[in-house]
Amino acid sequence: MTDGQLQTNTIFGTPTWRYPVPEMKRFHDEIKGQLRDLWRQGYFARHGSGYGYQTREELFTPVNVERIEYVRVLKEKFIEACTRILTTRHGHSKRMPFDIYCVQGWVLIQTNEAWVDGPWHHHHPATLSGCYYVQVPPTRDPTEGLLMFQRPEPNNIFCENMAAVRPIEGCLTIFPSYLMHRPMPTPTATDWRIGICMDAFVHWNKRFEDPLRQFSDEESYQLAARESRGGKSIP
Repeated sequence: MTDGQLQTNTIFGTPTWRYPVPEMKRFHDEIKGQLRDLWRQGYFARHGSGYGYQTREELFTPVNVERIEYVRVLKEKFIEACTRILTTRHGHSKRMPFDIYCVQGWVLIQTNEAWVDGPWHHHHPATLSGCYYVQVPPTRDPTEGLLMFQRPEPNNIFCENMAAVRPIEGCLTIFPSYLMHRPMPTPTATDWRIGICMDAFVHWNKRFEDPLRQFSDEESYQLAARESRGGKSIP
């Protein structure tokens, strides 16, 4: 399903989203050039869990947002997409105002080296997580580089237990942070797969029309109930 630019793909009954960000395309060469300069300077080290090479989770600091245009643009577009997603929420949360109070981001470079094969993981306690793909190199095997998701319920023989989303250059892939996921290795890629990963943390604000009250006995409760119902008793 497509809502404007926001495309929904449901897996295991849970929505994930794809959000094209054409405003970022003009920055791709700049980003790749900066990353290669940092690489030559020895900035990157192997990720301890095997995901590739990762920067610190400090991309969206106030200084970076102010000074680096593509950082500001990407943060704004991620918050814009998350806001649209959260307005479609269901159940009790539908009545609760929300506030995206924190967004963190980092760069992940996935190479074709044999050790780059990270484990399943999630991003809780974030609410929504995403990845903007700056570069998605071709591979001989179409399953390489897929973003894999694991069913949150126990495995069973009657349902699919894994699902895949294909990264697309120039698009955000967004998903609920609790979903277990992992990027598939890219052993036949001839260049880096470059993603800018993000987490959105959300505050839910409760608003009550009346204060919560406790009643010391049944008579007090019935009296308050009759007053609230115009004098009628609770059966």
